[in-house]
Amino acid sequence: LQTFETTNNAEIMFFTDHCQVYKTRLSEFDDTKASVLGDYLPAKLAMDPGENVICAVLPGPDYAGALLFFFENGKAARVELSAYQTQTRRKKLTGAYSDKAPLVSAFLLEEDQEMAVYSTEGRCMIFHTSALSPKTTRTTQGVNVMSLKPKYRVEKALPLAQTPIRNAARYRARSLPIAGALLREPDRGEEQMTLL
Repeated sequence: LQTFETTNNAEIMFFTDHCQVYKTRLSEFDDTKASVLGDYLPAKLAMDPGENVICAVLPGPDYAGALLFFFENGKAARVELSAYQTQTRRKKLTGAYSDKAPLVSAFLLEEDQEMAVYSTEGRCMIFHTSALSPKTTRTTQGVNVMSLKPKYRVEKALPLAQTPIRNAARYRARSLPIAGALLREPDRGEEQMTLL
């Protein structure tokens, strides 16, 4: 799901679905060949029972940049990465993000970019991350970016460059929050197979 180019003395943070983050150094993991399965994170990091990793982040030595969290209720939060910096070598931080709604995805934001947010209704909206002001509180609920009807939720969020959307102007937000536009066939990225 995620690949990084880094060194073994770098720090890595694992965000889980229990609103917690586990910090460790890559040197804690053994060097292995590609054919070896590697370490089982819940055991290696002594996670709580039933806890699952959502994403991994390399904060870098200076904790520059921000984290972008997207929640099922249509909210997005931008939290300064420096909020996760600790003086001691603590492995586990509770209250890593807001627990008011389930987390859909999280991204390390090194520079502002356009993000595409998809709902289970088949709608999509695109907004620029500069519209979100950074917070220093880790548990901020964020701001509403997508208006949702009661039975729908945010399904996923991706950087626009990683989506198959061709007509971005159709989904771009002029102001927040918006419901988004229904996805058209060419923007779904689903190619219909044909028999020759």
